[in-house]
Amino acid sequence: MVAPARRVSLQVLSQIETRAAFSDYVLNSALTGELEPRDCRLVTEIAYGTLRWQSLLDFVLRGVVSGQWKHIDPLVKTLLRMSLYQMWLMQRIPDHALVHDAVELAKDCTRGGADKLVNAVLRRLSNDRPWLREDFERRCPAWDRVSLPRWLWQRWARRYGQEITREYALSLNNPPRAAYRLQTPPGRRLAQDGPEPFEASDLVPGAIFVPKGGEAEPCENTRAQDEASQLIPHLLGSIEGKLVWDVCAAPGGKSSILVELAGSAGRVIATDLHYTRARRLKRSLEISCNGGYDVLVLDASREVPFRLPFDVVVVDAPCSGLGTLRRNPEIKWRVGPQNLKSLHEAQSRILEAAARSVRVGGLLLYSTCSTEPEENEAVVASFLASHASYVLVRPVSPPGIDSWTGPDNMVRTFPSTRLWDGFFAALLQRKN
Repeated sequence: MVAPARRVSLQVLSQIETRAAFSDYVLNSALTGELEPRDCRLVTEIAYGTLRWQSLLDFVLRGVVSGQWKHIDPLVKTLLRMSLYQMWLMQRIPDHALVHDAVELAKDCTRGGADKLVNAVLRRLSNDRPWLREDFERRCPAWDRVSLPRWLWQRWARRYGQEITREYALSLNNPPRAAYRLQTPPGRRLAQDGPEPFEASDLVPGAIFVPKGGEAEPCENTRAQDEASQLIPHLLGSIEGKLVWDVCAAPGGKSSILVELAGSAGRVIATDLHYTRARRLKRSLEISCNGGYDVLVLDASREVPFRLPFDVVVVDAPCSGLGTLRRNPEIKWRVGPQNLKSLHEAQSRILEAAARSVRVGGLLLYSTCSTEPEENEAVVASFLASHASYVLVRPVSPPGIDSWTGPDNMVRTFPSTRLWDGFFAALLQRKN
């Protein structure tokens, strides 16, 4: 009988690859009450670990199967990767157990004698352990050693230098800090009993963390959201009573903060291009907010239908997500340099259209969860070059934000500096 955790791990990894789905959504759906908590933790570790170290795992596997690798069925590749990850990088599961389960999974889920290939490859790896050879480091390319695509390694090495890139890439292969947004009134306990299990952010109001090694779960009045993501709405300062348009609002984490900041006298119009995402956004806001918002389906890259100008417009633009690789490691294997060009064009169109709806004196906040200049500085520079009525302003909120604001008045959070995601933000004001 195959261990339930390994069977579910294969299903999760297969769905992430074949459906181009995000790992957190697939895992949340897969980790139901049918699995023991211990198995849920194991599935999470196998899935994320395999995705984070995919390039390094592939380098080892290519050395065993030689020229056959590119012809192997994608599901068999996934099975070999996750098995090698357990054998090499987890090192707490006996080889015979994981080889047995891998062979049985190959029999159940694949055709054409794949079980024989899986058995042969894993037994050879178990016996030879090529990663222990003296020449392994020399033979393994620098980008595979840290598990980055070659193009991204070369891009970052040009920007930061090889040593910083190596340290940065390795840090991205660690689990993210467990961050949540606190929606509980001040002074109310998060846990029913026992010592307080959370730490409060010293920068972002309402952001809390589970200490490293802790297994506490937040109460119903919290939602999982990275600290840097929570930071973005606070850059606007006081927006109480303001009319706000959150342009690309799904899944709703920033929208709920905007509703809270706008208060009972304000209003947030939250829009998204896709109906399914807008429906998910509406459900999220219904849980976290007591009115003060409207949800619309809208293509923000086209002419906007609003007649009244907004006090505040927030463009949290669709992006590569390259600032979230700790949380979404699958992005490493999906995004290429060609995507950055097309994203730049789409982001510029959305910003251009949204800017028409800002009143004179109003604020326009542009942000992404990317670290790449094409999606960030280049978009803002291009916009300012053709919009003389807008100027960059330096955020003054929340207290302490100056440490993360550059001399160009743009905010950048870097994943290796504070255990948060990589975000970019630029705050602009319409002068005339």
